Amino acid sequence: MKSKKVRAVTWLWGIFSIVLLLGICSGTVMAVEAAGTEQENKDKLTAYTKTEDGCTEMSGITVKTTANEESYRSGDKAVLTMEVTNTNDFDVNEVELSYKLPSNFEAEGGKKSQSIETLKAGETQKFSINAIVTEDSSAPMTTGFLATIVIGASVLVIAVIAVIVFLVKKKKGKKAAAMFLVFVLAVNGAAGASPAIIKAEGAPTTETGNYDVDDELLMSHVSVHDPSVVKDPKTGMYYIFGSHLAFARSKDLIQWERFTNNINADYETLFKEPWDGWAKTATKESDLSGMMWAPDVIWNETMQKWCMYMSINGDNWVSSICLLTADDIEGPYEYKGIVVYSGMNNAKMKVDETKTDVYKVLGEGADLSRYHSTNDSCINAIDPNVQYDDKGDLYMTYGSWSAGIYQLKLDTTTGLRDYKASYETKKDVSDAYFGVKIAGGYYCSGEGAYLLKTKDYYYLFLSYAGLEAQKGYQMRIYRSKEITGPYVDANGVSAIRTKGEDVKLKNYGYRIFGSYDMYGLTTVQVAQGHNSAFIDDDGKMYLVYHTRFQSFSGTQENHSVRVHQLFINQDGWPVAAPYEYTGETISEDGYAMEDMAGTYEFIYHEPTSYYKVTGQKQLGIVGRARKLKEIEGTKDITVGHHISTVEVNVKYVQEAANSITLHKDGTVTGEYKGTWAYEKNKMTIKLGNKVYKGVFLKQANEDLENHDMTMTFTAEGDNVAVWGIKNLVPERGPDQEE
Repeated sequence: MKSKKVRAVTWLWGIFSIVLLLGICSGTVMAVEAAGTEQENKDKLTAYTKTEDGCTEMSGITVKTTANEESYRSGDKAVLTMEVTNTNDFDVNEVELSYKLPSNFEAEGGKKSQSIETLKAGETQKFSINAIVTEDSSAPMTTGFLATIVIGASVLVIAVIAVIVFLVKKKKGKKAAAMFLVFVLAVNGAAGASPAIIKAEGAPTTETGNYDVDDELLMSHVSVHDPSVVKDPKTGMYYIFGSHLAFARSKDLIQWERFTNNINADYETLFKEPWDGWAKTATKESDLSGMMWAPDVIWNETMQKWCMYMSINGDNWVSSICLLTADDIEGPYEYKGIVVYSGMNNAKMKVDETKTDVYKVLGEGADLSRYHSTNDSCINAIDPNVQYDDKGDLYMTYGSWSAGIYQLKLDTTTGLRDYKASYETKKDVSDAYFGVKIAGGYYCSGEGAYLLKTKDYYYLFLSYAGLEAQKGYQMRIYRSKEITGPYVDANGVSAIRTKGEDVKLKNYGYRIFGSYDMYGLTTVQVAQGHNSAFIDDDGKMYLVYHTRFQSFSGTQENHSVRVHQLFINQDGWPVAAPYEYTGETISEDGYAMEDMAGTYEFIYHEPTSYYKVTGQKQLGIVGRARKLKEIEGTKDITVGHHISTVEVNVKYVQEAANSITLHKDGTVTGEYKGTWAYEKNKMTIKLGNKVYKGVFLKQANEDLENHDMTMTFTAEGDNVAVWGIKNLVPERGPDQEE
């Protein structure tokens, strides 16, 4: 009877001990995890990098907070000193230092901030405050005090176990107790284990992908707005077709020249039907010469013709997309008919809808009331892009702003609308006349839709915002397994909008890059957009778009075509080479460590900022432009047995490039801290709690006088693009040498 009681006591105390130990361990782990989560939330790419307690650093600006004592009793006076040091070789301006004190700190005199007009290169300035401190019983306990409690509890548990072992005489009981002690030690050991450090690995070759750069032949640019690119397989020539009958050609995607064809001379005759018969009736102050927008050209295998789809635009959505065909890509082109109309029965302009094919599609007497609403289907029939799917079917993607971007199936034998294909009218999904809705709506911005098909995905490129220099024009990308959608971004967000909002200020769609300034540019490029893209015969991918440029007023609207190579990263998203294409080929086997490691000018393409000029200050340019930066940090102060946290804040203006150093051991230091790794030419870089994936690529810069070869990287993560340009910025100091 007694042995049963002993066994019962043994099991009860064993269960109690396990629960107590697990509670202590889980509490400790939870505390560690909570601290880790808090740190991750703070480690935003745009915030700061923590180096040690009370010391933060960003862009060569080091901020350190010290206290005059290690700990304080309630009622003591604490003296906090903030030291800010500029370790750069350039000055920073408009520096604001401030403390945010907890409620148990009472600052003497009330002063918690200080301004510094200019912090010179290498200079250190100090700012001190005095505060009366009181213990905050609701604050976290100090480590030492908490350790005392934990040790006491552990001693109690071990003592209980010792008593149980002493009481239990049987071999079986001793074995169970011994096993329990091993379990306790194992739990304690696991709680203190450190995570493994993973370093960059791999054995790249020394092949760098270098090529000869002929200064006399590089970068012959042309001005073509809304360029749509296509290659003639017979001649190997590349062509771009743009708005207002601007056409150009190139043998290598580098040297471009303008050309004309019969459309330039005969446009009034060729487009008489869509202009006089439809768009002109609603367009009072314009003529046809300025209303021929964004053509797209494709070779139709069935027809054995080059097919040009041209937008003939009119006011109040009274537009149409028509088809011209030619035997030769440069023409002459013949008019064949209209594919789709828009503007029927709209609320702003009364038109004769019988001149369209709407009743042929919907039936005589069909209700057209839904075409009053930009929320439903009052779209603008412009900006066509025509693509084949994997089955050989032909689709036209089109539309702009208002009700969104739609898609129609075409008849491959005529190149016109496939009247056999029918669509259901369903809100934010499809329309019986316009087809399948794939993006936009509710007058959210979005135009210049273009599809690029790779092995795995159809990528939908859209241009957001107004096309002028200061309107925030930019390219964003969604993808789908099917040509008709659904299209989503890297965060799984749909390309279709269901309410009105300013999407250029939202992180919808992967923004492949923004307005930027970096070494090797002849001028700052802004408001890039209305792109096309294609895969060449050798597998290389290209992004073709028009860009505008920085100006003191922000009102200069001159533009030019640019071509950048594209690569697909490890997550299946396109990343763009930082410099325009000049003939480079990526090294398939990878690059030597000496090529990859080093200091890089770093560009973070903020997804919701855009170029604008305010009071002679040019904002929204990433890279070397004027930037307002902020460092946020904390300093823990011990008062009694509890810890109070002081928040530190430094704001300053930097007018120099960001930089980071990729070290050979796989660490990253500089503007941001983290790790990097590679496999052949693929690279991954983790900065803060964000991971970016892309490629290394050796390129020539765009300086017309000095085409320096340098290593670059381009990567994407969380709908954001980042670029690196190696060895074109000053070294940051001995602590960042390779």
